[in-house]
Amino acid sequence: MAELQKDPISRGEFLAMGVMGALVGGVMIVPSTIFVLDPTIKTNFLGQSDVPEEWIEVGSVFEIPANSPREYRVEFPQRQTFTDGGKETPSEAKHIVNALLVSWREGERPEILEGRSSGNLSEEEIEELTQKLNVLSNHCTHLGCPVRWFPDKGEMLCPCHGGIYDINGGYMGGPPPRNLYTYNFEIGEDGAFYVKHEFDGKPWVV
Repeated sequence: MAELQKDPISRGEFLAMGVMGALVGGVMIVPSTIFVLDPTIKTNFLGQSDVPEEWIEVGSVFEIPANSPREYRVEFPQRQTFTDGGKETPSEAKHIVNALLVSWREGERPEILEGRSSGNLSEEEIEELTQKLNVLSNHCTHLGCPVRWFPDKGEMLCPCHGGIYDINGGYMGGPPPRNLYTYNFEIGEDGAFYVKHEFDGKPWVV
């Protein structure tokens, strides 16, 4: 009767080799995974952003009309995540271009601006204007299509799926889950207003 050949590798040795292979594979995969997920980790867990937290001048409160939003385009500088330490020369700088819709609450231009096209504002006037100014993202909160103002309807409409908003960016109908996002802004003494690449992310569910 033929003698069975003995397995040169024991069960324990086989398991040890499997564990070692898994460890080596993990060491090779983890750095590349972290590299790919780094932007998400920085943004969602560490609260960091590739867009510097700086105020960008947009326009003047004196030029915002009654009963209609005014559209602005703003360029936010962006540090590229995958460059050497996030450092760039001016020629390599990237920008994020956003469109803003700026209006007065309910379309009513504040009385303190009547008959004025420029000038300095007091602290009280700045506070009042801040409470009445809408600085909105023009991206529909459904799938991000740019919304447009239709003066004959007095509404902002999304051309993609029929989302409807009022002049304050408030939800009126269609598939969007909430109001338009509002930018964080501040108003200067000369009436200029500035925005950061930050939004009011407070939940607003239909």
